Amino acid sequence: MATYRWVVSYLKPYAPLLVLFVLCGLLVTSIEIAIAKFVQHFIDVIAPSGRTASLYRIIGMLCGFVVLMLGAQAWRNVLQRKIQELASRDLMVAMFRHLRKLGFAYYEQHPVGETVGLFQTEVAAVQRIYRVYVPTLIQYSVTLIVLTALLIELSWQLTVWIVPFFMSYYLLGPYFEKKASVWAKDVNKERQLANKRLYDTFAAIHEMRAFGGERWSIARLMQQFAVLHAKQLTQYFYAYMRGTVRRVTIGLGAVAIFAYGITLVRDGHMTVGEFVVYSIFYGRLLGTMTAIVTLTTEQRLLLQQASILHDFIRQIPSVQEELVPTRLPEIRGAITFDNVSFGYPARPEVIRHFSLHIAHGQKVALIGTSGGGKSTLLKLVARFYDPVGGEIRLDGIPLKKLSFEQLRSSIGYVFQETYLFGGTVRENIQFGLPDATDEQMVAAAKAAYAHDFIEKLPEGYDTIIGERGIKLSGGQKQRLAIARMFIKNPSIVLLDEATSALDNISEYEVQKALDSLLAGRTTIAVAHRLSTVRHFDQMVVIDEGQNAEQGTYEELLAKGGLLRNLIQGQQERRTAYE
Repeated sequence: MATYRWVVSYLKPYAPLLVLFVLCGLLVTSIEIAIAKFVQHFIDVIAPSGRTASLYRIIGMLCGFVVLMLGAQAWRNVLQRKIQELASRDLMVAMFRHLRKLGFAYYEQHPVGETVGLFQTEVAAVQRIYRVYVPTLIQYSVTLIVLTALLIELSWQLTVWIVPFFMSYYLLGPYFEKKASVWAKDVNKERQLANKRLYDTFAAIHEMRAFGGERWSIARLMQQFAVLHAKQLTQYFYAYMRGTVRRVTIGLGAVAIFAYGITLVRDGHMTVGEFVVYSIFYGRLLGTMTAIVTLTTEQRLLLQQASILHDFIRQIPSVQEELVPTRLPEIRGAITFDNVSFGYPARPEVIRHFSLHIAHGQKVALIGTSGGGKSTLLKLVARFYDPVGGEIRLDGIPLKKLSFEQLRSSIGYVFQETYLFGGTVRENIQFGLPDATDEQMVAAAKAAYAHDFIEKLPEGYDTIIGERGIKLSGGQKQRLAIARMFIKNPSIVLLDEATSALDNISEYEVQKALDSLLAGRTTIAVAHRLSTVRHFDQMVVIDEGQNAEQGTYEELLAKGGLLRNLIQGQQERRTAYE
């Protein structure tokens, strides 16, 4: 019920539309009842008397009713679609907003395919509830009450006579309804797994070709589709059995009505017209009842899928913003780590009692062996995570007290592998500042040493670069990322091995762009190639999550400590490789 209340809460703003939808359905039902009543009047009154004058008048009225009914049906369909789209939109927006609140920790713990599956499967299930189940169940419930009253009014004896047939459907029908719906849910799960494997196949196309893994990939897909096919057959079996039970119940009830109804007509307890109309209402009533059973059973199972969304939306973000955050008049960029400790969930601490002060405009390089916590420190500065101990301050203010908007707008992040959108060069640069003018964009590209290669592209700044920038080289991608930083104009720049995946020529070009970008900005860089950071103001050697050594390149080299060991280790590996 908690999940159902949450799902229905997105319909509350559109309650007037829902009321109009139900009223349109009732109007359609009322006209259908009026037509049935006309059949009764024709059989009992008009046909025996032979008075055709009133017949033509009634037919004219019925034609008007039919036109009205068609209009009501069309308007009901429009309202049904509108209610679904509006409520679904609000749900999607709420999910996207919550995804942003969950932040980096969620994305590192949950694969992209799982999140995409939420939107493809679970959201689609809730959309069906909005489109079909909630409005239709309300309408059918009201229709059921009206039809039951009409049947009792026509003949309470015949109504009591057919109750056992209704009960027989309620004894058998829900079983097959539930089985069919459960297997439908399993089919959806298997289809989701098949979609994930399809996604993996497309995303890893280079690896597939390089390793000759096409047969392996096809075998995995065929195995998954075989499971999907087997479950689909079982689903279809129960679905057909569900229909068979429904038709048998309706048929037996119809036979019972005719068997007992003829007796009532013969004994004068019912007219022929009443009997015909009763038969029409019976078919409509049983159809409505079976629809309610089907919809209720299917909705209950859809709510199990909706509960996954409900659990997702109730996840508490690991990093939360203050209700009334502090806003600095200006971000200068002085950063202080004060006895900071941090560990990822269910893992040992990566950072242990780390302390460091970085002055405004200072360039600091974090170096050390892999797994020492260097990249984690950058994530803590950007508040992708919060420390479990100690405190990080920006310009003297704890990061936790600053708003996400001000903090992250003041930080520029250049990753080892920059994500580029599949659009144009222009769109990828302006991502750093969506309102930037063309002049600002070109100036940023020139400052990042990217303008020259962009001009040589087929369409210049309007060239489509393909998914993840597949049409560009590694160095070109990084210079576009740096152009983003220029146009964003952050006070703080975080570099996470921004040149480690580049060849020497590309590294030289990117390094020129970086030197231009970093001028006057507070910079923290994680680097394995010491040649790219040896000119920095400070070098901090991270060992087991602690600040083991700190100083300039020359000072640490003269000291003969961990930095010298790192350099010697790199030289030995390079010699062994050569």
